[in-house]
Amino acid sequence: MPQENLITKKEAIKLIEIPEKDFKNYHEFSEEIKGRQINRRWYFDKNDLIIWKSLKENRTINLSIEEYEVCFEFAIKMVYGGLSLNGIRGQRTEVQAADDVILGILAEHAIKTFLHKKFSTDIKLDEKVHPEEITPQDFDQIRDKGVFRRPKLGVGVKASKMKNAFLVLGSNEFELPERKSDVYIFARVGLPSDHLFRILRGHSFFGKVRKFLDEHVNFKKILKIEKIPVWICGFAYAEELEKVTSIPGQEFSNGHRYVKSVGKLHNSDKDWKDLIRKL
Repeated sequence: MPQENLITKKEAIKLIEIPEKDFKNYHEFSEEIKGRQINRRWYFDKNDLIIWKSLKENRTINLSIEEYEVCFEFAIKMVYGGLSLNGIRGQRTEVQAADDVILGILAEHAIKTFLHKKFSTDIKLDEKVHPEEITPQDFDQIRDKGVFRRPKLGVGVKASKMKNAFLVLGSNEFELPERKSDVYIFARVGLPSDHLFRILRGHSFFGKVRKFLDEHVNFKKILKIEKIPVWICGFAYAEELEKVTSIPGQEFSNGHRYVKSVGKLHNSDKDWKDLIRKL
């Protein structure tokens, strides 16, 4: 990278407009942001960062509040329909389970929109509520020459919060034949942790507390949600996943996982077009 294009970490974060913690993860863990160390300080190529930011914006779908409501309704139906409350972190409450489920549903809806807008490809999702069984494939049908048919490849969608740097699959997801997919699409979902409070902020139940928070300078506010950004980071074929017991910043104490860093996912227009042809 030319010396004259180099900028500091602080300048890089300001340029691409992401939180410092996310920048650290994307640089050190997923290595999707490249840098050069000079005299123990990191520098980054300005042009590379502009390209990275442009791709991020091109791969981000902003879901509306109406779309969020549809996804959250589906998540609640799943939880109250018998979805297991046992999670990776132990026993979950209904609210925690719905919070886990909605990320994946939002990602699926965003990917559907992404494929239609960017590549004129229409898919149908499995939108039936059947919490008693795990649906292994997230693409139910794909339009081919004007007619919908079953995809030739099984597609799984994995979602996480914005800070995460790896696509991660549990051992059962990958090793059980009835659950394994041929390709996995990964998306980062910008859903605020207090999203339910934000949606209900106008309800009379929140009237007094909102007034209190608004009147006190040192208290956080219950903000309004305008949109839900979903960043579609790319995909990996099943055979490309790596079997590991840890990833940078995290040890898997209860067994191994199958992973791929975001920096190694397929994400060019050509990659997506090749995948669509295989579907």
